[in-house]
Amino acid sequence: MKMKKLLAILMAAAMTFGLAACGGGSGDSSASSGDTADSGEVQNVIVAIPTLFDINDSQMVADAINEISAEKYGVTVTLEFIAAGNWAQQTNLLLTSDEVDVLAFYGTPLTTFIKNNQALPLEDYVANASEEFKAVWSDAELQGTSMNGHIYGIPNLRNFGNTRGLDIDANIAAEFGIEDGQHMTMDEVSDFLYAVHEAYPERYALVPQGGSNMVSGWTWDGLGDGKFIGVLEDCGQDLTVKNLFETDDFKEFCTYTRKWYEDGLSMSDALSNTEDGKKLIQAGKAVACFENYAVDTAEGCIRTVVVDAWAVSNSYAELSYGINTNSSKKDAAWKTIEMFFTDKEICELLTNGIEGTHYTVNEDGTTAPTENDGYFISAIAWVLPYSGYAHPMEANGPTYYEDLIAFNDSCMKSKGLGFAFDSTSVANQYTACCNVMDKYYSALMCGTVDVESTIEQANTEFEAAGLSDIISAKQEQLDAFLAAQ
Repeated sequence: MKMKKLLAILMAAAMTFGLAACGGGSGDSSASSGDTADSGEVQNVIVAIPTLFDINDSQMVADAINEISAEKYGVTVTLEFIAAGNWAQQTNLLLTSDEVDVLAFYGTPLTTFIKNNQALPLEDYVANASEEFKAVWSDAELQGTSMNGHIYGIPNLRNFGNTRGLDIDANIAAEFGIEDGQHMTMDEVSDFLYAVHEAYPERYALVPQGGSNMVSGWTWDGLGDGKFIGVLEDCGQDLTVKNLFETDDFKEFCTYTRKWYEDGLSMSDALSNTEDGKKLIQAGKAVACFENYAVDTAEGCIRTVVVDAWAVSNSYAELSYGINTNSSKKDAAWKTIEMFFTDKEICELLTNGIEGTHYTVNEDGTTAPTENDGYFISAIAWVLPYSGYAHPMEANGPTYYEDLIAFNDSCMKSKGLGFAFDSTSVANQYTACCNVMDKYYSALMCGTVDVESTIEQANTEFEAAGLSDIISAKQEQLDAFLAAQ
């Protein structure tokens, strides 16, 4: 595989989750399905995994896994890779029957799967799991995929939080004495943008992170609601639900971007932008963009820190692996989940494919792709159950997975971790407020409108749409959730 193609795939893999949580519900505690997982009979488990591109050699890899798993665990697997764009529709159909046993709860809020009785409670399985499995996630982390005392999903390995800062053209950053990982205040960001605007007037000093999105999140937690209709301030450390447009951090951020916009530092057509910020930097059209990131890197850029790493309340639930309630092989399905999270050889196969066929191992322990790109799921390893035992890609460096695990361990968590808002009781108000948010949020974040007058107008429309009802419902549900912990 050519390096250009590799980098293109890695760019495509930088997917940001934006889920508006809804639904609620509860479940019964895990019960044996009556399958024959412990009878000595080898059972085949169907596993559904989302993907961004074709995985042509999935059967070859499944065969290699099954050579190990049949004898060692009494199960074989059928790997069903489903395009992310078709994921919600196809998995919803599969979940109505026993055509899938293990799947990623992804693309739809976990609460919806629970409300629809599609996710099997797993706490009994977890309680009886091996010590090796129990060492992967703490009880606090499993709270992030739990509801009403039941565990419904096992989080997969990816970054659960994000650092937020600037991506800056590496050469220009060096010219201005700014180093990778350097902390910057918003005043320092502003001073830098004005300085590069003067030094490089032919380039945008600042562009949106992508499209009309100035930055994906900041210091507010939407409590499972990607529209931010009622938020917690201070990276989820303040437990009072508030109107985002009345929070100090939102007003401050928009005040900065408004001044930069008025002074010509940022794109005049930001709201119609369709390009990725990093690509604009790499093409020499921009100097910087805001970014949310973990331990990954951006080619040709250095990354600064404005907001230290933190995790929103639904971060663990955005992608987890669980069992279809309608599965006829629940015990075998659990054995499959457990082996995905503990068996190093199977983890390597699922992540990288077959050595010599799909990858080779470099001297530093990283992998290089071969010309056979029939199994290149490692480029989007964040969709898999657990890749922490596998060799990392050379583009990510030899300590990538260790760094990722350490990042997650050190990342500050929202105090609402595991909570997801159920908007059922205020469905009409929620829809109306989403329309108001869509009308004003991006414009304010990009600085294309006056801050004070626009927020005043938006709040008038929020009031008419019933925002106070949503905030009251969210606060009541959050308080009940916290009291039950």
